[in-house]
Amino acid sequence: VLLRSDGRAVACGDHDNDLCSLPALDAGVTYIEVSAGGAHTVLLQSDGLAVACGCNADGQCSLPALDEGVTYTQVSAGDAHTVLL
Repeated sequence: VLLRSDGRAVACGDHDNDLCSLPALDAGVTYIEVSAGGAHTVLLQSDGLAVACGCNADGQCSLPALDEGVTYTQVSAGDAHTVLL
């Protein structure tokens, strides 16, 4: 997964489990951090929301909802888990 200077992300490689199908961005929102795990990708958006795509066999793409006014500041994808700070 590659993060471009314009805030877009590009994924290439194995397309099994939709590993390279990155979510579309809303207008005015960019990606500010990306992390690739064993079979999934997690991306942090400029609005503080996180999205994940790829294999969800262990729930690694099922990101929890945030309370109003709370945002994420960092993301990390492991082999079969996702960490959101």
